[in-house]
Amino acid sequence: MSEYIKGVLLTAVGVLILSFDGLLIRLIAADSFDLLFWRGLLMSVAIAFILRLQKSTSSWLPTDPAALRSSFFMVVCTITFVMAINLSSVANVLVIISSQPLFAALFGWIFLREMPQPVTWLAIVLSMIGVGWVLVGSWSEPNFMGDVLALICCLALAAKFVNDRAVSHTDMTPALISSGIALALISFFAGSPMALTGNDWWYMIILCLVVSPLAFSLITIGPMRIPAAEVGMLMLLETAVGPLWVWLFLNEEPGSAAMQGGSIVIGTLLLHSLYQWRHHRLKTTRDLQTSP
Repeated sequence: MSEYIKGVLLTAVGVLILSFDGLLIRLIAADSFDLLFWRGLLMSVAIAFILRLQKSTSSWLPTDPAALRSSFFMVVCTITFVMAINLSSVANVLVIISSQPLFAALFGWIFLREMPQPVTWLAIVLSMIGVGWVLVGSWSEPNFMGDVLALICCLALAAKFVNDRAVSHTDMTPALISSGIALALISFFAGSPMALTGNDWWYMIILCLVVSPLAFSLITIGPMRIPAAEVGMLMLLETAVGPLWVWLFLNEEPGSAAMQGGSIVIGTLLLHSLYQWRHHRLKTTRDLQTSP
């Protein structure tokens, strides 16, 4: 299996796991910073456990500039995402965040001189049409502050992808430990972490010890193998699938436009991935044939 295909699969699986994020945040009846404290603390513990199992030799608290930038962007992204989910609709937030492939492509071009292929730009445009169709069916009197926070989350996520891609030779997973500790410290003073009750604890454990660390570990590894714009585009899967979980478990039924738009997004992503897989396979075959 080529490194490109590994990158696509790792990122796609990570995004699908992450699509449960919005549902679990909604199920936890707590203030944003109460949730963020445990999310940060438990994520750090889970990532440290994963690194221990992998017998990683990397520092668990890296202090190089790239790792610090990755941690910072992750902190900003996590805080704004949780607060946006609590202030606006899940579908609305995911639709806004899904625009980050455009920012990732722009940042990648500016900072990495990494020009996306025309087919990738086409796929992004088609995906955004699908997202726009979802928006038509789900955008109903959104909370302005929640939308602004979702946009900030979008920018931070795009910046993290490009930053991690720039140092693809380095595993950025340990930076998640630093970001989790920073989240916990900030939230300890901004919230009341022990205020959770009842089933909130179980949802918190699932979110913080399973969903978040596993998803972000895979999403962190993904950019090491594929361009930032393509990683960002795969994140559109969350836009299509995330509202579906909320509908199934909380009866927040998406409209027909959301279902149709989600189908466009998923179909575009599948076709684009198949095209890229075929392109890389043909390229590899030609290289082998021309090599001495």
